[in-house]
Amino acid sequence: MMVLYHLHNPTAPAFVTTCNMCHLDIEAGQGWRCEVCPDYDVCNSCYHKGIDHPHKLTNHPSIAERDAQNKEARQMRVLQLRKMLDLLVHASQCRSAQCQYPNCRKVKGLFRHGIQCKIRASGGCVLCKKMWYLLQLHARACKESECHVPRCRDLKEHLRRLQQQSDTRRRAAVMEMMRQRAAEVASNAG
Repeated sequence: MMVLYHLHNPTAPAFVTTCNMCHLDIEAGQGWRCEVCPDYDVCNSCYHKGIDHPHKLTNHPSIAERDAQNKEARQMRVLQLRKMLDLLVHASQCRSAQCQYPNCRKVKGLFRHGIQCKIRASGGCVLCKKMWYLLQLHARACKESECHVPRCRDLKEHLRRLQQQSDTRRRAAVMEMMRQRAAEVASNAG
């Protein structure tokens, strides 16, 4: 029954925390936890009465607060990624030595590093891996036929070929499944 309950209520806490002072259950977002001691929790009422504990206690975030924090963090990552991809496009076209765009010189330095690096991404170079990641992200989103970002056209062509191979495998699998079903129907009818 518990498994069914948690399958139908995935946000319900699987384990209820108990107050170490009054031994009552602590609802989500209604308690305090020790940052040092494992499994030391106190409910709000005991915390406000005053407790004698040597370490700092932090407030339990509620499920809604945790979800809001996760959503906000995800939005920040998306925004940072967009800014980085915009910077990538800018740096690939910028010819100014004294560019006012923040971090333009750093991305141009990554371009130069990619040309001169002997280790490469396949050999474990962290800078090359970072650059290839950004270039691949850009290529997936880029719709321009005459894009100036390095390797964009090559990566788009590579992604197109991978998609074609995937489609071909999927079609072959469907055809094989249809052939097997037709053989089953023919053997059952005969």
